[in-house]
Amino acid sequence: MKWTEELAIGINIIDEQHKELIDRINSLVESIRQHACKYKISDTIKFLEDYVQIHFNEEEKYMLNYQYPYYGHHKSQHEFFKKELANLKPELLKLEGGSKPGSYELSVATNQLVVDWILDHIANVDKKLGMYLKNKI
Repeated sequence: MKWTEELAIGINIIDEQHKELIDRINSLVESIRQHACKYKISDTIKFLEDYVQIHFNEEEKYMLNYQYPYYGHHKSQHEFFKKELANLKPELLKLEGGSKPGSYELSVATNQLVVDWILDHIANVDKKLGMYLKNKI
């Protein structure tokens, strides 16, 4: 997955966070290709947990400050992603506890979750927010 200006929503801090997300997922994909994902998955999930707190709070702050009319729908998508990410955590804990020999499946599941999210959420939902904010800021 590659960052393109088509994914930009026009709010620098949000666009920079989206770029970092894409970079991290590309790094995970590369580690999957090199059969080294077991060394990367824990860091990737930790990054995602931190990312959703910081990034979603940033977006929601903009939505509230500028009275975005689709705040409820947008926030519900954030909550859905947090739930899906939380569902991956038990698998990570099994790996870290040594009860599973590898993390290929978890790496692929994490990658799929985030790629699907990027393709749908950023390209559609966040773009609408960006268009709204352009008229307000």
